[in-house]
Amino acid sequence: MAEAFSAIRQLLGRRMQDEDAIKGSPSSSVLKVGQFSSNDLQVYEDDYFNDWHGRFYSGTHRGTNFTVTDFEKLDVNQSKGVLSFAPDLSEAVVLGDLFEIYPDYTPVELNDAINLSISMVEEEALQDKVDSNLQIVASTFEYVIPAGFLYIDRIIQESTTAGRYSTSNNVVDVRHWDILRESPAKLWFDSNWVNLTAGKKLRLLGQSVQSQLVLDADLCNISQTYLVYQAKALLHQSKIRGRGADFEEHERQMVLAQGLADRERVRLQVIPRGRKVTY
Repeated sequence: MAEAFSAIRQLLGRRMQDEDAIKGSPSSSVLKVGQFSSNDLQVYEDDYFNDWHGRFYSGTHRGTNFTVTDFEKLDVNQSKGVLSFAPDLSEAVVLGDLFEIYPDYTPVELNDAINLSISMVEEEALQDKVDSNLQIVASTFEYVIPAGFLYIDRIIQESTTAGRYSTSNNVVDVRHWDILRESPAKLWFDSNWVNLTAGKKLRLLGQSVQSQLVLDADLCNISQTYLVYQAKALLHQSKIRGRGADFEEHERQMVLAQGLADRERVRLQVIPRGRKVTY
């Protein structure tokens, strides 16, 4: 099941901070360019979130990172809490600006660890890919391969009915096409054996790698269990400097997380199909 970038990051944040990572929504009491209130923070003491790292992951200001500069209760009944942050936004916070905050790791650090974890298995955790955008041109037997393919397994020519691709009649024989290792990579068809009909489209079926995540709504099909534990191992590894109790704890946590990630990694492996595309 595909998971959003923000959901993976938030799960990683909770695993890094022993649940001491928070997400919530602003309330209407205080909404400013550098300050907002939230019912989700009502049980915490003054200054509790000072120097924490935050991000708006949904709403008008989605994708914006910030640092908490101050936290205080709004009233004696602790009905809400008010976060002050920097830098100021260009416009005031609104009710739909969902936020997340972490004490020790910035959202950028969490994001980088997730994307590095993806890159470590990009040729193992292969994703199915289909593209039907190539249109046949008369007397043309070489076509630039659409971006994203790592392997191409089958090519099907559009049937006489637009948008229909028959796997029984219109599959191009694998013996009569190849991939040219040029820049950009191209499909080559043997004109002696392949009858391409001008105006029809070609459907390419193959495999791709999981792309790097950029936007909070970007989806990832790689197991979040692997991603969270591999990213956790990388983050703890980044904190190991010399000796001492803190460094030894990071080393211990890194080893534990890496062991769990390695166990999950075995389950990600997908056998490649077809010819490899070299861009």
